[in-house]
Amino acid sequence: MMNKILTMSLLLAGGLLATSCVSEEDDLFDKTAAERLNEIKDVYSARLEAQPAGWAMQYYPTNDNEVPYGNGYLILCDFNPDHSVRVAMRNAFTDNKYDEATSVWDVITDNGPVLSFNSYNRLFHIFSSPEDVPSTDDNETGTGIGGDYEFVIVDAPEDASYMMLKGKKRGTYSLLTPLEEGTDYETYFNDVNSFTSTMFASTVPNRIYMMVKDSKYGFDEASTTIPLVYLDGNDPVTTGYHYHFLITKRYDDYYLRFRETIFVDEDEPEAQDFRYDPELDRFVSTENSEVYIVGEDPVKFFYEEIASEHHRWQWQTSSEMSDKFKALWNEANQQFKAFGGSLTNMVLRQDAGQPRIRVTYNMGGTSRPDFFYNMQKDDTGVTLQYTGPAESAGQNTLDKIPALKQLIEMMGQHLTITAATTAFNLRYVKVALTSDPDMWFVARWN
Repeated sequence: MMNKILTMSLLLAGGLLATSCVSEEDDLFDKTAAERLNEIKDVYSARLEAQPAGWAMQYYPTNDNEVPYGNGYLILCDFNPDHSVRVAMRNAFTDNKYDEATSVWDVITDNGPVLSFNSYNRLFHIFSSPEDVPSTDDNETGTGIGGDYEFVIVDAPEDASYMMLKGKKRGTYSLLTPLEEGTDYETYFNDVNSFTSTMFASTVPNRIYMMVKDSKYGFDEASTTIPLVYLDGNDPVTTGYHYHFLITKRYDDYYLRFRETIFVDEDEPEAQDFRYDPELDRFVSTENSEVYIVGEDPVKFFYEEIASEHHRWQWQTSSEMSDKFKALWNEANQQFKAFGGSLTNMVLRQDAGQPRIRVTYNMGGTSRPDFFYNMQKDDTGVTLQYTGPAESAGQNTLDKIPALKQLIEMMGQHLTITAATTAFNLRYVKVALTSDPDMWFVARWN
């Protein structure tokens, strides 16, 4: 097993240019050099035009590690037979709003076929413009991001299933994958951005990991799309490596692809492209299923956040609940209203080593009685054992509000804990009675 993950550059030699070009002729020298170059241009132009909805381009302006120079940018491109190209983006350079612009493209020859965005495109040329980069301290440098607008076509199979480009100046690789016919570009960006912000939110309270066989690696700062990856337990600063990724959508699947391949083991294939598996709730390498990216275990996180005494889990009237749980909650609220009051929320927390549910309600003033439990964890959830109210005032409230008493006593059993949406973001968890899965609610971490 390796001691650390090593970054490897893509092993794409320039020699591929010669092998992926045009149909072989019986005698190449029956044609002039100009004729052969025109044939090359025609072949690659046809392949760029072959996708009716266009392409999703995973564009990396540089090989840097810093934001925004090291970030990847998703660009949608539609190459038309009249050599116009429609370019669409939604990122920091468009104020995170959808925008598109049209310009001219061509395939030129320069020791091989080269895709050139050879007239000014208001969006694409942002990356090669020497103007100052917005939202950074790099003022008056006159270099901008420093990206490319001409790309050597490294690999372009005849079926136009993908295309690999290499920037002429920077040498960074950009992968083009086809868009599904009928794709609406703005909707595509909305889908990808929504998925990305759900899986890699900047406010995520839990950790994310990369699993490599039996080894666990921290996957920190993922919301920047330049996570720091390091063997869990080691110092991230001295042992970690920055990896860069982009999220794309291919039909109904979401893919995470790193800028460079990740070297796993001498006896195992490398990993670069990961497909999100919604059933497993993880990104699984398409090259090596023993390499995957996963969120925190919901049960472990739920339990440890309570035990730490620094955080709590809260649910209230506006929380998502099953119909069955909501009916009991509303019944308690109606009983409070009979005394001129209302039920505000419940909080599961631990103070001084004692787990408790604190109920906040208003009945001639705000009250917050505690109800004590013992708590144990297992693989699927936690078991709460109700031991009684902290004070007599709490018991008096239960005597007045029978539905609240039912809620408090009902919590004293085994509770199944799962992610409300995804284990990549456990700000919300689903809490269900193991004995009655139709009785559940969503609790919020705070």
